[in-house]
Amino acid sequence: MPKFSKRSEQKLLTCDKDLQILMKEVIKEIDFAVICGYRGKFEQEKAYNEGRSKAKFGKSKHNIMPSKAIDIVPIPLDWNDIESFEKLGAKVMEKAEALNIKLIWGKNFKKLKDYPHFELL
Repeated sequence: MPKFSKRSEQKLLTCDKDLQILMKEVIKEIDFAVICGYRGKFEQEKAYNEGRSKAKFGKSKHNIMPSKAIDIVPIPLDWNDIESFEKLGAKVMEKAEALNIKLIWGKNFKKLKDYPHFELL
């Protein structure tokens, strides 16, 4: 059974309890890493300036503590393997529904397709 790395665990601890519960269920069935939970001002402005986020600091659910957003990636990671992101995202959404956790997937954003991103509604 897959398990979180120490780094993933640390990032997950910065997230809302519902996201923690959800991700702990998903990791039982599919391997992935948590690459972002809470994002401070420096990290958010960097993501915005690099075009990885459409939100300035204070406008992202990553900027709330505990974070209402999380970014995750499939293991092994291949940024060009959209199918692996789709498989992981489908599992996250399936588990969220089963746990009655209201979630939006960044894949469904209109301006920026953000496959690693999930946020609480």
